[in-house]
Amino acid sequence: MKEKEGYVDCPEQQVIIYVEKENGTYGPIQTGSYITKNYIDDYFLKRKNLEASLQEQVKRDEISPVKFFMVFEDLTLSELSARTKIPTRKVRKHLLPVHFNKISDDLLNRYAIVFNISVDQLININPGPELTNAEVDNK
Repeated sequence: MKEKEGYVDCPEQQVIIYVEKENGTYGPIQTGSYITKNYIDDYFLKRKNLEASLQEQVKRDEISPVKFFMVFEDLTLSELSARTKIPTRKVRKHLLPVHFNKISDDLLNRYAIVFNISVDQLININPGPELTNAEVDNK
């Protein structure tokens, strides 16, 4: 990639890329993230729609809050089982509302720790504050 082609105006997230400079050498330049500039709004819209869809499923008693957060955080059944140290068979049961209502406080706490939320947020389906485009940090 030529140096002129590498520049992207996106101060929210800066990246270092290596390009061919005008003098024929290769070197790093700091520029904005192409993906952040062009696709971050689409990502947040899809995430918001996913959250609304999952919340509706919880309200209709089709899925439990555990399933909501598992899907929302993009975890597989085996990943969630390993992180909570709860057998896969039990986690699978907890994905259904009928079994979720019988979960002990200890298991609720384990799920809350994995999802990085409070037990109250787990029970009331509150994933926390929404990120906005302005909150994207350039760390």
